[in-house]
Amino acid sequence: MGSPAHTQRSDTPDVYTALSTYDKPAIRRYQKHTRMADLSHLPGTWGVPFLGHLFWLLKDVHGWMDRQYQQYGPVFRARTPRLDSVFLLGPEANQLVFQNEQGIFSNFLAWDQVFATLFDNNLLERDFADHKANRRILQSAFKRPAIEGHMQLMNPMLRDGIFSWQTGRTIKAMDHVKTLLLNTGARVFLGTEAAHESDTLNRAFTSVVAATADPFKRKEIWFSPYARGLKGRQILNDYMTDNIPRRRNQPGHDLLSQFCHLRDDAGELFSDEEIRDHIVFVLFAAHDTTTSALSAILYTLATNQAWQDELRAEMHELNKDELEFDDVPRLKKTGLTLKEALRMYPALPVMPRYTLEEFEFKGHRIPANAIVTVSSLFTHYMPEYWTDPRTFDPYRFSPERAEEKQDFFQYIPFGGGAHKCLGMHFSEVQSKMFLFHLLKNFRVSKDPAMTRYRYNNVPLTFPTDGLPLRFDRL
Repeated sequence: MGSPAHTQRSDTPDVYTALSTYDKPAIRRYQKHTRMADLSHLPGTWGVPFLGHLFWLLKDVHGWMDRQYQQYGPVFRARTPRLDSVFLLGPEANQLVFQNEQGIFSNFLAWDQVFATLFDNNLLERDFADHKANRRILQSAFKRPAIEGHMQLMNPMLRDGIFSWQTGRTIKAMDHVKTLLLNTGARVFLGTEAAHESDTLNRAFTSVVAATADPFKRKEIWFSPYARGLKGRQILNDYMTDNIPRRRNQPGHDLLSQFCHLRDDAGELFSDEEIRDHIVFVLFAAHDTTTSALSAILYTLATNQAWQDELRAEMHELNKDELEFDDVPRLKKTGLTLKEALRMYPALPVMPRYTLEEFEFKGHRIPANAIVTVSSLFTHYMPEYWTDPRTFDPYRFSPERAEEKQDFFQYIPFGGGAHKCLGMHFSEVQSKMFLFHLLKNFRVSKDPAMTRYRYNNVPLTFPTDGLPLRFDRL
C-alpha cells in the first residue's frame, strides 16, 4: 500500500481549505500559480513529439495499458497534448486512490481538465467536506420513493420507444438506444413533455458530451467539438433558468422538480445555479453510462442466444406487463448480465485524481501536483482475479463463484469510496426495465460476419460501428 511522504499539510493548507469549502476563486488561483510536477523520473516514455500517447489512448487504451504494464509494471507515465500523468494499476492502486484516507487526492483538480465550462460544479468534482455535504443532500433523490416515481415515467416511454424500432432488418442499435434514453432522460430528469423541446435539449446535450473528448478545448475554433459544446451548454442553461422558478412552486416525479425542493442540514434550498449544474451532470452520468452498458449487453445477448432465452424466461416468470420496484431484484440472471457487461466494457475505463501531496507507491515517488490515473478496464481483465477474463461469463458473479469478491477493489465499474456513483441503483433499474420490455417482445440477433464488439473508450465506451443488430418481433 502507498503511504504519504509526510503527515502534515503545511505546504497545502490553502488549497485543501478551498477544496473543502468549494471556494472556486481560491482553487483557480492555485491552478494558475502552481506548476504541474515533473514525472520524468517514473518508468515509461513520453511517446511521439507533441501528441505523446494520444493516438493509442484514443484508439486502444486497453491494449496500450497492457503493453505498458508488461514493460514497466503497475506504475508508468503518459503524455497527451494537454497534460502528463502517471498510471497506477491494480486493486491496490484503486484502494489507495478511492479510499483517500490521507486526503492526498483531489477530484476537482483532476476532472476540471475534462469538465471545465461544460459540467461545472458537479458532484464528481467536489472534494472532502463539501463533497460529503452535497452528496448527503442529493442521495435522497435516488432513494426508493424517488425511483418509484421515475419508474412510473419510464415504463411507458421505454416500452413505446422499443416498439417504434424497425424490425426484420439490421439497424444501428446504439443510435436507437441513445435516442430512446435521451428522450426518457428529458422526461424523467428535466420533466419535458413536448417532442420538439426534447429534441432541442437532446442535441444540445449531445454536443456538450462530445466536447469533453476534445483534446484541445479551444473555443475560438468555432467548428470544434468544444465550441459546439459551449453553445449546447448555453441552451441547457437557458432551459433551466426558465423552468426552475416554476418547478419550485409545484411537485413532480421528474428529478428537476425534486432537486428544486431538496434542503441542506440548515434547511436551505439549493440555489438555481446549483440545481442547474447538478441536474445537467446527473443527466450525463446516468444517460451515457447506461447507453454504454446497454450497447455492450445487446451485443453479448445477440452473440449468446441461449443466454438471451434464459433472460427472456426469467422475465416471463414475473407474469407482468410492467416492471415494478420489487421486481428488480428478482431478475437475478439479468443482474448477472449487467455485472458482466460492466466488467468487460466499463463505461468509464480510466479515472483521474490530482495529488495534493507527495506519496510513495510500489517503490516509486509520486510527486504532489500530478495527475494519477487508475483503470477499471485494466483491473477487470487481470487474470489473477478473473477466470478466462476475455470470455463473456455472467455466472462468474453468481453466489457460488463470486469472483468479484477476492479483492474489494477489483471490480469498480462505478468507481469506489466516497465518490462511488450515486446513481448506480437507478442505472440498474433503468437497464432492467429496458431489457424487460425488449426481451419479452423481441429477439436480438447479429450478422454472422460480426465477429467482435467494435468499440473505443473515449470519452466513454461506445461501439464504433453503431452496433448493427436485428430485432424480430416474437
